[in-house]
Amino acid sequence: MDKQFSTIGYGFLLEETLMLLDAALESNDAQAVRGSCIRRWPQKSESNKEKLWQHMKYRFLEIEKNSIKNTPFLKMFRKIRSNDEAVQDLVFFQLCITTPILFETLSLLVTDSFLNTGEAVFSRYHLDQLLERKYERMPQSTRDRVRSILVKAGRLKLSKSNYSVTTYCPTEAVLGYALYHDASKNGWRAPSTATVINEGTIAPIFMCNRALLIAGVNKLATKGHCEYHRHGSTDQVQLIHQSLEEYVDAWR
Repeated sequence: MDKQFSTIGYGFLLEETLMLLDAALESNDAQAVRGSCIRRWPQKSESNKEKLWQHMKYRFLEIEKNSIKNTPFLKMFRKIRSNDEAVQDLVFFQLCITTPILFETLSLLVTDSFLNTGEAVFSRYHLDQLLERKYERMPQSTRDRVRSILVKAGRLKLSKSNYSVTTYCPTEAVLGYALYHDASKNGWRAPSTATVINEGTIAPIFMCNRALLIAGVNKLATKGHCEYHRHGSTDQVQLIHQSLEEYVDAWR
């Protein structure tokens, strides 16, 4: 497989990911966490489990000298562990920002007309054509896996031979997490919602349009994590925390 596609790995394995992250909450010893995963993951082949460990640790853990760092991602996971929807949002967000082909495929689906109408329908052929134009010589197996991940994560819904996409706003905890992640990356302190949609990760990863974003930002504002101001036809999301880590620490 071409190198640019090889990072797609095993796809969206939520149960196995949760076993890994739960083990990482219990111990920061990478070898102990690896051992726990190899014992508990349902795959039959030891070599498959080892490959899965390599795939997962790259996406979800930061390891230094066999010690797992207590990253903002792990801290947030601990705080929202009992909320299934928030956990799925956070895990999918992390998978997308560490898997460029997934993020770029989602970006292809978020057209202006989709953001305006809130829905779009693609045939399998149309989706393949989009991927073909973006990635020349993409193997069919990779296309199938990309589609499968997006269906499993709920971004694409299969009906007959077509895929439909509808807008979605992540849970408040994860919306704030993604907002502060993007702010750290892009140097934002008071972006407009149009900037958040056009330049950030929230629109493509969650299929979130501006109306849903504004509603979500207002909920975050009532919890004290940002301020939302309208100025005629423009607006501003005033960020309160100085970093993603500070936001995660403040989340209750």
